[in-house]
Amino acid sequence: MKKINIILLFCLIVICGIFWREFQSFFVAKLQINQEVRTVDSDKESIKPVKNIEKSVFIAYWNIPETHSEIEEYDKAIYFGVAPDKDGDLIDDLGLQNIDKFVNISKNLQAKLLTVRMFEEDVNFAIFEDDQAQKELAINVAKIIEEYDFDGVVLDLELGVIPTASVSSQITSFVKSFSSALRIGTVPKRDSPVFLALYGDTFYRGRPYDVEKLEKYVDGIYIMAYDFHKSRGEPGPNFPLTRRSLGEGGPEYSYDFQQMIKDFSTIVPRDNITVIFGMYGYDWTLGQQGLPLKAAVAIPINEIDTSGANTDPESKEKNIKYTDDEGYDHILWYEDMESSDVKIEYLKSQGIGSVGYWVWGYY
Repeated sequence: MKKINIILLFCLIVICGIFWREFQSFFVAKLQINQEVRTVDSDKESIKPVKNIEKSVFIAYWNIPETHSEIEEYDKAIYFGVAPDKDGDLIDDLGLQNIDKFVNISKNLQAKLLTVRMFEEDVNFAIFEDDQAQKELAINVAKIIEEYDFDGVVLDLELGVIPTASVSSQITSFVKSFSSALRIGTVPKRDSPVFLALYGDTFYRGRPYDVEKLEKYVDGIYIMAYDFHKSRGEPGPNFPLTRRSLGEGGPEYSYDFQQMIKDFSTIVPRDNITVIFGMYGYDWTLGQQGLPLKAAVAIPINEIDTSGANTDPESKEKNIKYTDDEGYDHILWYEDMESSDVKIEYLKSQGIGSVGYWVWGYY
């Protein structure tokens, strides 16, 4: 009898142990779920919508306003810009020569930034591989900042190469060097903030920019939220707000403005993000199959005949279909103030309060 009682007691202990282990598993799983829910909720709560928007405008060296009144509504005027050669010297082109004209109309009534144009791949790589050229570029840009009292720099470094680890590392190293040089007194008596312009499709198309590293070396990121549909590609919006099919059997937007903001804002602080809208459209000439016959033509929105325009409900951008005098069908997609305003409302809801427009004179 005593042996039976011992066996029963042992069985009871085993059963209680199993029950306790299952209860612990359930409790821990429940706790983890609750923590995940709280994390998601806290993430939502951490996004504080903004009410006010800071607006910037790019002013190209080839089209500078005559008077300040034409740009006085903007908080920042961004001069576009100067360009280096392979040695880091600034090229003596209209970009350099017209700085005086830009400064005269800005009149120090608003912040003004200087764009460094770096579009030539052979020049860019030559500078990447030459430490002295990098130093010369920083010194020469600093001289312009000091002479004309610029408030900072926008580095427009564009590369359309295969995104290898080596190229990515070169870009990061250069940005770090350039930004550090302007921050540590290359310009006498002050630091000069450096902002980096990046493609809106950086994450989607796997560009050679390590955003997580780059954002640590600059004061902010300017996202170029345009050219999602390329002039040499198939027709579509400049950068669709949301994605959807263009129609039965039509191509689907595989990326959108909202996802772009999510991708960047997971890495870059929202206060350090400025979104740039391209105020122009692309006009594609179509063949019998509805596919482009040649590269699209870029058209400023102030040159577009908007009669008959349709507003796309998903992208929020507009398109116009027409037939030219030679009988070819066309489709023209474009961003305008109305579509950009819709996107700005979305940005405000996401805690992003800085936007810009490319470029003065297009709208």
